[in-house]
Amino acid sequence: MNKKIIIVILFFSNFLYSQNNGLNAFLINYSYQLPIGELSDKFSNNSAIAINFLKKNNKNFFYGMKASFIFGGNIQDSTIFNNINTELGYVIDGNGTYANIILLQEGFSSNAYVGYALHIKENSLNGIYLSFGLGILQHRINIETKNQYIPQLSSEYKKGYDQLTNGLSTHYNIDYMIIDDKNKFKIFTGINYNLAFTKNRRTYDFSTTNISENQIRFDQLLGIHFGIIIPINRRNNEEFHYF
Repeated sequence: MNKKIIIVILFFSNFLYSQNNGLNAFLINYSYQLPIGELSDKFSNNSAIAINFLKKNNKNFFYGMKASFIFGGNIQDSTIFNNINTELGYVIDGNGTYANIILLQEGFSSNAYVGYALHIKENSLNGIYLSFGLGILQHRINIETKNQYIPQLSSEYKKGYDQLTNGLSTHYNIDYMIIDDKNKFKIFTGINYNLAFTKNRRTYDFSTTNISENQIRFDQLLGIHFGIIIPINRRNNEEFHYF
């Protein structure tokens, strides 16, 4: 009987120790992203705020889910309102005055991912985290009219100009994480690259007065990011249990 108790205790102690390299955590980060290829013809640099959940086992494999809100300014295409502009390049509102229109980038990205962690020291969570994910990328032109009365840019007509685009996306991340329990210092930084296969989802493009092209786009984003790590119920390897 005593031998059985000792075996159970040793097994349980080993289980607690093996959980030292496991991690459940929420990650919140800011990204600064550069559009590449076709996307750079439409948008300039943008920002993104992301939140994701990561679960890592003691074998250094991890998986999770991530969602990002994308925003920015400086729309590259200056011909969007050519068919409703005056000769001087202004849109006239319903009161006969120049309308104040702001064009912004808006979108979101979400994906599920898997990865592997390379630790600098044994039994440490610090290190390089490599991951690959699949999900969706969506972007559009946000036409902000600030409640002005502009008949040619009503809520329905805006859809003819916003170029709503989305599709399947792939995500590649290289992160370096610093998780120091003693100093409560938990941060990470890294590089992210997205390649998405998207289509314009609007049937008609008012900018060109033509039916929207039903061609696949190759939208790419390259970014750098940094953020904080919020661990959830992580076991502490310094604890010892006696029976």
